[in-house]
This record gives sequence, structure tokens and C-alpha cells, in this order.
Amino acid sequence: MLEIEIVNNINTYLECKGIHFSNELRMGVGIPDISLNIGATRYLKPMDDYFLLSILEFVNKKHCTSFHEIKNEFLITLDKVKQYVVILAKMSFVKVKNDIVRAIKNIFSAKLGTTISIEAKLKDWRGACLQAQRYLCFSDYAYIAMPSNYIKNIEQRLFVESGIGILSVEGNKVEEILSARKSDSCEFTLKYLITSKIIEKSVEMGKKHLRKNIFTPLCLT
Repeated sequence: MLEIEIVNNINTYLECKGIHFSNELRMGVGIPDISLNIGATRYLKPMDDYFLLSILEFVNKKHCTSFHEIKNEFLITLDKVKQYVVILAKMSFVKVKNDIVRAIKNIFSAKLGTTISIEAKLKDWRGACLQAQRYLCFSDYAYIAMPSNYIKNIEQRLFVESGIGILSVEGNKVEEILSARKSDSCEFTLKYLITSKIIEKSVEMGKKHLRKNIFTPLCLT
């Protein structure tokens, strides 16, 4: 079995269960093989620029601010500030008059559901565990996925300590061997970025009925 086969088998499982997912989304600290979301609103506005989202967060916290305040906060030029603010205005997140920027929509009340990242490996479970731990800054849960015949070689104690879950994959059968622990370091801004990317890349999945799956218990906690 190849790593791509593990990924494809999990993809098939997720498709059958009506779960939104995407492959290899770049998130700065890492690129999960699979990122999935359960429960986020399908009308989440896509945003893939961390800096833009950070500026929006600043405006939301201030409620009303100016171009110069944004410039001083983020140490960028006024021209750059105007470019970002224009984008936010077009997305109906802010209203601009002269150089005053007012928040009109609180993006941080958006329903993001549960986001899960998965790292697939054939044998290197230690490396997979380390990579999965990086995903906890933008995911609620993180797992590694390995062939079922190799699971017995994993030292589960390290996964229990780090909160990383373990999935066994054999054909289209995906089984949870060890449940993941919810991240206490997941940052809303980063979670919004990856969730909006997942929703944007799997719009057609919204037409499918979500069925009970191995991740269902995580969405109830």
C-alpha cells in the first residue's frame, strides 16, 4: 500500500459519509494530507489571507478605527492598508468613510463546526505524530492514519500524551483505534482560514446528507 492509497481510501470514506474535506491545504506550519469539517455553515465566506483576516480581527475588536491606526498596528504602508480595507468592504465585512473603518459584520461569531486534520503514513508513526501536533493550532482534532497491518507497531503512549488520534485503514474501511483529544491551542483565525478553504473546495458535498461516522462523537463534545 502507498500513502496515496491511504489518502484515497479515507477520501472515499468521507465522500460516502457526506463530509466536507480537502487534500493538502497549505497552512504555513504544515500541510495535512486530509482536512475535513463537520458542522460549519455552507455560507462561510472564503478567505485564504491570514494577514487580511488579522486586520479584520483588529477592526472587529476596535469596532471603529482609522487607516492610520491599522498602519501603525501592522507596520504596513497606507496604500497597503487601503488595498486590504477595500477587499474587506467588498466582502461586506466593513464600511469605509474617508479614512474611518467600521465593522459591520462580526466574522468571529461564524459557525465553524469541528475541523479535523489527518496525516497519512506507511510506517513512520513518530514523524506522523510530530506533524499532526503542528496541525492542532488550526484544527480541533488531529489524527495519523496508517495501514491496519502496521498499527500494532505504534507506541500508543506517545499519542495519548500528545492528544493525537490513530486511524487504521484497510481498503475503504476506516477505523478509529485511538480517539483524539480536543486541541487547547486551536486559534480561531487559523481555523477560519482552513475551514473556509475546505468549504470552498467541496461545495458540491453540501448536497449530500451527512451520515453517522467515526468522527460523530467528536462533534457532540
